[in-house]
Amino acid sequence: MTRLFIDLETYSETPLNHGTYRYAANAEIMLFAWALDEQPAQVWDLTAGEPVPFDLESALLDPEVVVYAHNSMFDRTVMRYAMPDLCPPIERWRDTMVQALCHSLPGALGNLCQVLGVPSDKAKDKDGKRLIQLFCKPRPKTSKVLRATRDTHPADWAKFVAYAGDDIEAMREVERRLPKWTYPNSHELGMWHLDQRINDRGLAVDIDLAVAALQAVEEEKVVLAERTAGMTNGELASTTQRDAMLAYMLAEYGIALPDMQGATLERRLDDPDIPEAMKDLLRVRLQASTTSTSKYKALVRATNLDGRLRGLLQFAGASRTMRWSGRTFQPQNLARGTLKASE
Repeated sequence: MTRLFIDLETYSETPLNHGTYRYAANAEIMLFAWALDEQPAQVWDLTAGEPVPFDLESALLDPEVVVYAHNSMFDRTVMRYAMPDLCPPIERWRDTMVQALCHSLPGALGNLCQVLGVPSDKAKDKDGKRLIQLFCKPRPKTSKVLRATRDTHPADWAKFVAYAGDDIEAMREVERRLPKWTYPNSHELGMWHLDQRINDRGLAVDIDLAVAALQAVEEEKVVLAERTAGMTNGELASTTQRDAMLAYMLAEYGIALPDMQGATLERRLDDPDIPEAMKDLLRVRLQASTTSTSKYKALVRATNLDGRLRGLLQFAGASRTMRWSGRTFQPQNLARGTLKASE
């Protein structure tokens, strides 16, 4: 069985924290690092106008070649958008990050190398992070150069190409040392492939409703701020001002709270020694500081143009139990429904 190890270095105007699929829709592949079996790692520099190497193209199109990547959902999704004709089907992919997670090991490649005793140059790792910041993201608006390229930073670009090749060597050595009793055996591998199809399919999002919810939140914030100002005779403009609110309650009611966490405030609402006026202020604080509405922002920014939100699950994301964990807007944290299903 021939194995192809790959790693992509990409550029996108869309921040990666908007989700892999939203990022990938606008991503450009700059460097394509690869190696076949034990052959030396090579780097295809697409920015130089180089054609796809013959051996790489042949391996990508050969149904008998297995493709390895670390966090392959990123590489596979970017390829689906940027070079769909060369992207292998899900069944041919293997993932060293998922393999590590299935054995309760760290998912990050650097941490994994450390745990497995893979030799690494820490200074080089640090420089690699610097190069990614330089080439893979838009430069600050105050920069003279808004995008760093092989032409604007030739010396750093040469280091970047070398760094891309080193990642292949690290991943290949990690794959040699990783345990294999849980993954990639046939059952868990099949489950992971199903997981990838679920992530690719995603779910439909009512963007209009999400935007309307965000607008309602902003309007309610104004109402709560006005209530706060009225309840405190203008001394507090909002209950979200943590330190100012703690100082006000101490001065006005002689009560010092240790913090403003939700659990602390909920307990005080049941305290018969707390004045009702202060309880009203705490209720406003609880309303104004809820974080559940932040999910609407994540939904709006991560949903693809076709109205579907993808990449919400991480296979074996929970250490030791191998349960799925949530990504992007944490769908598993959604409140459970309280209405009974109709019979």
